[in-house]
Amino acid sequence: MIRISPKTQRRGLLQQGFLLYLGGTLLLALQFVLQLLGSTTTELMDALGYTFYLASCLSHAACLMLPDYLIASLLITLQPGRYALWVQTLLTALVSILCQLDAQVYAIYRFHINGFILNMVFGPGAGEVFNFDTALYLREGMQLLAIGLLSLGIYLLTSWLWRRHGRAFWGWGLGLILGATLLAHLMHIYGAFVSRPSIVRSAKLLPYYFPTTSYSLMLRLGFHSPSDLEALQRGGSGLVNYPRRPLIKEQPKQLPNILIILLDSWNKRALTPETMPATYAFAQRSQWYTDHKSASNGTRSGVYGLFFGLSCYYWEEFEASHVQPLLISRLSELGYDMRAYPSATLENPNFASVLFKQIPGLRTSTPGASSLERDRRLTEDYLSELPLRQASGRPLFSFLFFDLPHSFELPKELNQRFSPAWDFADYTRLSKDSDPTPMWNLYRNTCYQDDLLLGRIFASLQSSGALENTIVILTGDHGQEFNESGRNYWGHNSNFADPQLGVPFICHFPGQASGRIDYRTTHYDLVATLMHDWLGVKNDPSDYSMGRLLSDPSPRPWHIVGSNLNYAFIIEGDTILEKTAEGALEVYDPKMKPILDYKIDSRRFNEAVQRLNSFFRQ
Repeated sequence: MIRISPKTQRRGLLQQGFLLYLGGTLLLALQFVLQLLGSTTTELMDALGYTFYLASCLSHAACLMLPDYLIASLLITLQPGRYALWVQTLLTALVSILCQLDAQVYAIYRFHINGFILNMVFGPGAGEVFNFDTALYLREGMQLLAIGLLSLGIYLLTSWLWRRHGRAFWGWGLGLILGATLLAHLMHIYGAFVSRPSIVRSAKLLPYYFPTTSYSLMLRLGFHSPSDLEALQRGGSGLVNYPRRPLIKEQPKQLPNILIILLDSWNKRALTPETMPATYAFAQRSQWYTDHKSASNGTRSGVYGLFFGLSCYYWEEFEASHVQPLLISRLSELGYDMRAYPSATLENPNFASVLFKQIPGLRTSTPGASSLERDRRLTEDYLSELPLRQASGRPLFSFLFFDLPHSFELPKELNQRFSPAWDFADYTRLSKDSDPTPMWNLYRNTCYQDDLLLGRIFASLQSSGALENTIVILTGDHGQEFNESGRNYWGHNSNFADPQLGVPFICHFPGQASGRIDYRTTHYDLVATLMHDWLGVKNDPSDYSMGRLLSDPSPRPWHIVGSNLNYAFIIEGDTILEKTAEGALEVYDPKMKPILDYKIDSRRFNEAVQRLNSFFRQ
C-alpha cells in the first residue's frame, strides 16, 4: 500500500480545490449571463457591451468565489482531508444561491440585497409586501435545488478531472481570470468616460461590483468625452422613463428671469443679521423656507437633485442615456439666454455634461488663485454682463455657484470680524470634545465675505427694477456640520442629519407675498414649482420630478437623499434609514444616535422604492 505524505496530500487537495474554484467561478459567471439575458438591459447591448459584460462576469465571479477557496485552503493546511472540499462545495452553492436571490431582488427594486431588504424581510409587516403562493415557493425551491445540484456536479466533475489528468491547470485558470479582470476594468474606464450605455448599465447587474473609472486619466491621455448634438439627441433611450408621460406645455403669458444662487456648504445657522446681513435682509423680504432639505450631503448629489428634481440615484443611467434635465430643456425651448458663473469647475463633478450640455458656450470655470478671488470675479462678470443681456429682450437664466464657505480660506486681514478664528480648517485637531468656536468663526468670516458679494447682486437687481420680473432662488448644495450632534461629525459627506442635509432656502417670486414658511420642503420641489407655475408645463409634477410644489404644505415622507451607492431615507421625526456603501442598514435618530433593532415599515418602504424607481422603464 502506497503511503502518501501529508505534504503531498495537502498539495493534491489544494490543486483539487483550485479546480473546484474554477468550476464554481464558471457556474456563477453563467448565472450572471442568464441574469442579463432575462433583463431589459439587453436592449442597450452591443458587441462592446457584451465583451465587457462577459469579462466582468468571469472577473467578478472569481472574486466572489475566492473566499470559499481560501477557507478550504486554510482547512486543508490545518488538517488535510476531503472534508475541506465538501465545505468548499457547500460554500460555492451558498454563494450561487445568494446571487440568484440577489438577481430576483434587483429585478424588483433595481438595487442589490442590502440592509433595507434584510430588515424588511424579517421585520413586521413583511407579509404585506412578500405574499407568495405555493406554486411560487415550489418554483423558487426548484431553482435553488438546481443550483445546489449543479454545485455538486462541479465537485464530481473536478474530482474526475483531477483523477484523469492530475493537474490543476493553474496557468490557464489564473491567466483567464487575470486577463478578464484587466480587460473588464480597462473597458469600464473607457465606457464610463464616454457614457456608453451598454457598459455602464450592464455593470450594475452584478452585485456590489465596482469597476474602475478614471475620468482625469482619460483627459490627460488626450481623450474627450462626447458632447456633440448627436449624442444629446439620443437622450431618453434605453431604460429611462423621464418624463413618465409626455409633457403638456403651453406658452406662458410672461417669462420671468430666473436667477439660481448656490453657496457651497451653507450651514443654516450662518444666516443671521450678524454673519450675513444683506442675505438676511433679502430673506426677510422673500419667501424663506425654514425647514428645507437638500438632496444630499455632498455637492454632486445636491446640485443634481436641484436641477433634475430627482435623486442622484439616477446619475449613471441618465448620463449613459444622455438624458438632460427637463428644466434646462424647457428653458431652451422658451428662448432663455442661459449662462453659468461657477467658482469651482463644472467639470468635476461633470455638471457640464450631465446638467448643462444644452447651454451654448457654457462657462465651466472662473479664473482666480483662491475661492475668494473666483467668487469676486464671477460676481463682477455677472453684474457687468447683466445690462447687455437685459437689453437683448430675451428672458434670462443665470446660475451662480459660490465656493468660499466650502474652502475655509481667507486672507488674515479678512478673518477678523468674528474671533477667535483659525487661520485654516485643521481637521486633525478636531474631536467630539473640541470647541467648535474657532473653526465656526473662520466659517462665519467666509460667509460674511460672500454676503458682501450677494448684497451687491441684490442691490443691483433692486435698483435696476429687474427684481420685479426676476425669480431669485438662494440656497446651498448641502450643509456643513460643526459637531452640532456632539458625536464628532465635522464638515459634510459623513451623515444625513440636518446640519449636513438642511440648508437655507430663500425664494423671491415676483408678485408673491414674503414670509417665513415652516413646513418641510426639499430640493426636488424647485423643478416642479418652476415648471408648473412659471414655465407653462401642465403635467402633474410627479410625471417629471420627485418633488411637489413649494406651495404644497403636505408632508414629504420617505425623502430619499444621497446617491445610488450610499443613500438614506429621511422619514417621520427625521429618523435616518441609511444604506451604507457596504450594503449595511444603519438607523439613527436626528442627533445621529444609533437606533438598535429597528424594524422598517415594509409597506411604506415598498411604496417609497416604487416611487424612487418610477423613472425607469418597467
